Amino acid sequence: MRLRYFTIFLTVIMFIVAFNAFGQTASYDTVSVYDIQYVPDPATNEQSPLFGDTVVVKAMVMHYSRELYVGARWACYVVDPDSFPKPWSGFFIIQHDTTEVNTLFGFVEPGMICYFTGVVDEYYGLTQLALLTNPVVPIEILSTDNPLPDPLQLTTADLSSNAVAEQWESMWVNLQNVSIVNNNLSSNTASITDDSGGLTYLDDYFLWFRTRFDDNVYQWPPTGTLLNVKGFVRHVNVDQYTVNPRNEDDLETLSNPPVIHEVTRTPGKPTPRNDVTIMANITDNTTVAKAILNYSVDWQPFVQVEMTSAGIDSFSAKIPNQVEGSYVRYFIYAEDDVGDFTTAPGDTSYEIYSYVVRTGNLDIKDVQYTWGYPNDASPYVGYEVTLKGIVVSDTSHFPGFFVIQQKEEPWYGIQLRDTYHPGLQVGDEVEVTGTIEERYGVTRIVVNDSATGLKILSSGNTVTPMDVQTGQITTGGPDAEAYESCFVRVSNLTVTNPFPDTPGNYGEFTVDDGSGELRVDDLAYDFSGNLDSSFALNDHIDEIIAVHYYSFGNYKLIPRTKDDIHGHTTDIEKATVVSDFQLKQNYPNPFNPTTTIEFYLAKQGNYRLDIYDVLGRKVRSLVNGLQPAGAQRITWDGRDDAGKMVSAGIYFYTLKGENFKQTRKMLMIK
Repeated sequence: MRLRYFTIFLTVIMFIVAFNAFGQTASYDTVSVYDIQYVPDPATNEQSPLFGDTVVVKAMVMHYSRELYVGARWACYVVDPDSFPKPWSGFFIIQHDTTEVNTLFGFVEPGMICYFTGVVDEYYGLTQLALLTNPVVPIEILSTDNPLPDPLQLTTADLSSNAVAEQWESMWVNLQNVSIVNNNLSSNTASITDDSGGLTYLDDYFLWFRTRFDDNVYQWPPTGTLLNVKGFVRHVNVDQYTVNPRNEDDLETLSNPPVIHEVTRTPGKPTPRNDVTIMANITDNTTVAKAILNYSVDWQPFVQVEMTSAGIDSFSAKIPNQVEGSYVRYFIYAEDDVGDFTTAPGDTSYEIYSYVVRTGNLDIKDVQYTWGYPNDASPYVGYEVTLKGIVVSDTSHFPGFFVIQQKEEPWYGIQLRDTYHPGLQVGDEVEVTGTIEERYGVTRIVVNDSATGLKILSSGNTVTPMDVQTGQITTGGPDAEAYESCFVRVSNLTVTNPFPDTPGNYGEFTVDDGSGELRVDDLAYDFSGNLDSSFALNDHIDEIIAVHYYSFGNYKLIPRTKDDIHGHTTDIEKATVVSDFQLKQNYPNPFNPTTTIEFYLAKQGNYRLDIYDVLGRKVRSLVNGLQPAGAQRITWDGRDDAGKMVSAGIYFYTLKGENFKQTRKMLMIK
């Protein structure tokens, strides 16, 4: 009955949409999911061969369009009903402008087979189809209530790299007998493996999981749990793919090991005189049969100590006192009465509990150093420590935090959060007492007491920025974490990407000194608007002095002021002579609401640069008249000749002169 009413509703809506769209339709090529997704060598190039094209594709809807964490958008996974589960038969549909309901995409249901019309796009490696909303091209529903196909059986090894996993992007899959390796990775992910030896990840792309993680009412099953997992494959980063279950029903639990949580040590900053008490809460659906504390001093073999009951679900054991400077690692093993077991931390090759024995105050390096473990969280998170350093940036530069540095060496910088002493200035040497936190991947010390939390020891000190290479401290670079919150300098730079977050724009651009791209961000107050609008492709910069920072999954530079960027030369200034006509692709593309168009003129003459919509109507004239030879750049603000903001959709821009005409396509999104 529900389906019948829904079908009637859709019929009425489609009639209205068809009436409103009469005379505004365009003919586009119909292609298969395979045509869009297939690439011959995904290890070196995964971009769709149809990138930027407007196409029509037939696909089956696999879930509702409002179930994914995509902000103010609609999106869903689809499969090719004629070829699934063959490779390259999964796909992703998205609608950016959800104020336009006449696409009908907001009403699709699982099991519908439809024709979708949109622009082939890439988002951080994920190939997707962005539906057309200006003018609206509604989806065409071919049939409803089709049974969903069974998921494709894969192993974790099938999702371990671009070379093998790209063919399964956006596919509906099933992984059996996988075990949780670490249930507490960043961004609400958990690593899993199976007998194939591969490693992939569970992720919370569906709102069922995301909202529960945000409300702190859910966590992935404990390390060691055996599962069968169903979900959709998502490409999230270079060589990283995740499996995204729709809800908890897509996780079939095969074993229930103990759960270890609330692991603490007392004292948090041990001295040579302190035995250290380790406590943990350990629960199980049956009985905890054993709990073992494992500790190692200075990389010696681990010593096992049986933990004793310290109350309901509470266990404790002691690590004996150690000499000055000792590095102590430890983890907890728990097993229940049916032989299921787990550890905390879950993956001791990725992270481990640790501390350094110090009589006096810790160095910043003691707090920041990772000792070779991939996890970059401080071993002192949650504990109070006292640190010294010189202020290299203050709250006149960045909102809400200072940065202090103890030495001009890697690992010796840290972010400081202090709301009690806003008058701190660059050059002040301070002694800070506070709690160590990890906030969005950045280690910081937070002052908790206005009277005892901070002392100014001296003023007028200087810290010289450390010379580094861009590839050395970029995301994935060998020293990226080591220079977190350090004062650095990079030199002889070329702007390689003015808008690395296209179709979004978050005020960042990338530079390269020849060793690898590095992002630059506009976090400082001194940069009004988006910093990346000031730096174009191939511009030269002599040097940037900045604090090394981490946010939204990337390491980057945050210059304190405009004066930290030296010797900026534009590519237009360098290209004074051109030998041919050229109309370059606009950037960013897609864009919202402004974009830049560059062109090169071989000789002086009369030229026009006009923008047209998909129906061939002129929207805006940007250039009309005598133009000199050479390179030029112009910005379109997304408005028509009447000054009205245009709607989201596809536009064309044409440069025309004597014996020359060239047209390119661009996409405006909301």
